[in-house]
Amino acid sequence: MFLSAIGTKRIGEAVDYILNRLLIVFFFCILVVYASREIADLDLWLHLKTGEYIIHHRFIPSADIFSFTIYGRPWINHEWFFQAFAYLFYASTGADGLILMQNIILITTFLFLFFSARRKNNHIFLFIVLYLTLLTCAYRFTIRPDIFSLFFLTVYLCLIKSFIERKTSFFPFALVLTICQIAWVNMHGFFFTGPLIILVFLFAEILKRTVKLPASWNQTRRIDNRQMLQLLIILGLIILASFINPYGLKGAAYPFSVLGQISGKGKIIFQYIQELARPITLKNIFDINFFPFYKAFILVSLFSFRFNQRHVNISDLAIWLLFTGFSFIAIRNVAYFAFAAAFVTFNNIELALENKKTLPGWFQNKRMRSIFCYLLLAFLFYSPFKGAQKYLDSATYDFDTYELKSGMLGVSHARFPQKAVDFLLKHDLPSHMLNDFNSGSYLIGRAFPKRQVFIDGRTELYGPDFFSRYVSLAEGKKDVIKETLEKYDIRGSFLTASTNDLHVGLTRYFLHNPAWTLVYFDEGAVIFLKDIPENKGLIKKFRIDLKTWEPPEPDFLKIGISLRYPMPYVYRARFLHRHGFYEAAAKEARVILDLMPNNGEAFKFLSDYYFENKDYKKAFIYARNCLLYTPGDLVQRAKLALIYHHLNDEDKALKVINAIIKKQPKFARAFYVKALILKKKNQKTAEELLRQASKLAPEEPRYHAELGDLLAQYRDPAGAKKEWQSAYEYDSSNEALIEKIGTK
Repeated sequence: MFLSAIGTKRIGEAVDYILNRLLIVFFFCILVVYASREIADLDLWLHLKTGEYIIHHRFIPSADIFSFTIYGRPWINHEWFFQAFAYLFYASTGADGLILMQNIILITTFLFLFFSARRKNNHIFLFIVLYLTLLTCAYRFTIRPDIFSLFFLTVYLCLIKSFIERKTSFFPFALVLTICQIAWVNMHGFFFTGPLIILVFLFAEILKRTVKLPASWNQTRRIDNRQMLQLLIILGLIILASFINPYGLKGAAYPFSVLGQISGKGKIIFQYIQELARPITLKNIFDINFFPFYKAFILVSLFSFRFNQRHVNISDLAIWLLFTGFSFIAIRNVAYFAFAAAFVTFNNIELALENKKTLPGWFQNKRMRSIFCYLLLAFLFYSPFKGAQKYLDSATYDFDTYELKSGMLGVSHARFPQKAVDFLLKHDLPSHMLNDFNSGSYLIGRAFPKRQVFIDGRTELYGPDFFSRYVSLAEGKKDVIKETLEKYDIRGSFLTASTNDLHVGLTRYFLHNPAWTLVYFDEGAVIFLKDIPENKGLIKKFRIDLKTWEPPEPDFLKIGISLRYPMPYVYRARFLHRHGFYEAAAKEARVILDLMPNNGEAFKFLSDYYFENKDYKKAFIYARNCLLYTPGDLVQRAKLALIYHHLNDEDKALKVINAIIKKQPKFARAFYVKALILKKKNQKTAEELLRQASKLAPEEPRYHAELGDLLAQYRDPAGAKKEWQSAYEYDSSNEALIEKIGTK
């Protein structure tokens, strides 16, 4: 009986031992899946081309070489070491080699975190926190210098903890951090967080010595004077190490110059670059669909302080406050918070248990604890597996080759305007071509040194003044467009064919200006040429008229019976629809529905085509189908209100549009549509609605134009001309506006 009990206990311990370690192995398998997704980062191509230049020329450029707009401007390329390192991987092993590099860095980073926190029988807790860290920062798993900053940040935190706990002696500690800092300062601008972390720990130690803190906070992991002196020496060493870069003092001061830049005029950059947007705002703070794991981790890490309330290490609290505040500033900083939050969460739970913090009463019951742990284990295996399976099963269908491209490994060609750049390189197009912000880095990677760009992703180099002018240019402001085209002798334009990006106004200018001709159009990009003698041959050969556009006919036999998302057809239809080519968009839509009968967007394109042709009953049928599949499409709901209006059902029209305004009070199009519904019955209210729409979206010319027409009916010619002039600022090729304001 006794021996049987011992045997059962040993079997139980063996099972726990195996399951615990399998759980950790399982985590790293999940990590590999997340880190092995196909390459889709726009800036990577700029990094690779710069690395290629450095390796081949054995020279780090100190001035811009890639752009014809700021060529020769002093350039502090603080990422040169990463660029050379990444290029060597790419040159020897291709795209998959870069993904391998990312895997090595991320696995090593998580291993540091794992071994820093590992204690006996805490593998389930380790898995939960590590997995939450992974989910919080996975969006940042792209091949860019940031992954090295995550690595160095984790190394700093883990080694400082080891030093404070006297597990690491001074010399190896100082040596490793100094080497890390030298590498970090030459890889990424976030190297300033290294000295900052040391300062935080020193500040916390001063607080422990000088301020009366709650409970036993003053004594929790307090270091002696000798260790404090050693930390001061290390701080000095890593500050000196920051000067070991090709630019010396300027390189070391780079982060502060950028902070100064973005705190002034540079704020405009935050408005247009997604990764610089705030992750939490009053609008989305309770939205569980927007950064849910980040919000959950804030609460989990905060609760860890509550669990360990009597033995909080003030340095952990300072680190948590620093990186939480840091993450509130920009989406790109959320990943740094994730690793800092994991570090302090591990520390808090460890300290609480060291000081005999008791677990909840129900959890102390052996049977309840066993049931809970095995249910949790089942969930922990199932949930991450489903998350990883989503990426393993992801794929994009290539309608050119009729092959399925996995979302794992390789390059996401759908993400880049590959075919358009092939066309650019194949034909003798003008050297000075205007390009949009999103295409700049890819163009550098593919076309330099044969071609230089107008703008790329190096916002800090171009500066806020240039970027501000670019925003006005992209929005379609006529004076800025005219000045830019003349100043840089622009003879062609390469714009990614996106409908939601900033450069819709600029695209509209080129499409409707007779001095420019469209010579290339696909789902990735459009290319325009200026109608001048040197371009005559190319224009004659490649001229495209979107009014007569015919979509390529897919080979249904090659596609087979599997459902394939018709991405190129959808992207082209979006572009055509956005720029008023409704018949061409409808042609694309019909092919989309042949390929994917439940595509809601295709019904929208057809609805708008029939609406423009005043066939409102058919427009209603397709609008209805669209909203059955995409009920959240507010643009189509607003169009539905207009359809009801034209079908003389004013009650339904107003009911629909009022519901939209109530739900989205800053949706400019809803105010515009309501004004169209009311303008014959209540001109004053319509005027107020159009002014509200123009205020919410001042760059949309049709709102100003409609308001001008309404004021003209009021016999207010001065007010009408002012609004027409505002519309003309963003749509200077519009013949009707030119006639109204008398501009030639």
